[in-house]
Amino acid sequence: MDWKAHIIRLTELEQARAEKIDASFFPPVPESQLTDWEKTHDLSLPGEIRSYLLQSDGLEARRGEAWPVLPLPRWEILRDECASATPWIRFGETATHRYLLSTGHSPSIYRHETFGSNEEFFAATFSRYLELVFLGQA
Repeated sequence: MDWKAHIIRLTELEQARAEKIDASFFPPVPESQLTDWEKTHDLSLPGEIRSYLLQSDGLEARRGEAWPVLPLPRWEILRDECASATPWIRFGETATHRYLLSTGHSPSIYRHETFGSNEEFFAATFSRYLELVFLGQA
């Protein structure tokens, strides 16, 4: 998928225009760096997110108020074997929420309030997550 073209289309949605949700892209993550990151963290990224990173290392929106996709060096691996058998990846944030990728059997996106402790389901796929961002629901 051409992520930049897709996201530019999302910025043209009525809700995105009304809320002035823009998008800024960054240079891509080199394949070798992405592979090294996966090996270092003993994780395999889902295809959609991986392909996105190969096109842009992060996504800034709302003129810097939101980072739907943080640059890869800012991603945080969350391991709590008591709460989950598989790690979570904190990969995005806004003023009110942090966004987490489940690394279990389904690469779903969850969110939790910045100062909260419980996560809630947010989107079944990375594509849907981005759509919700530009619909002003993130």
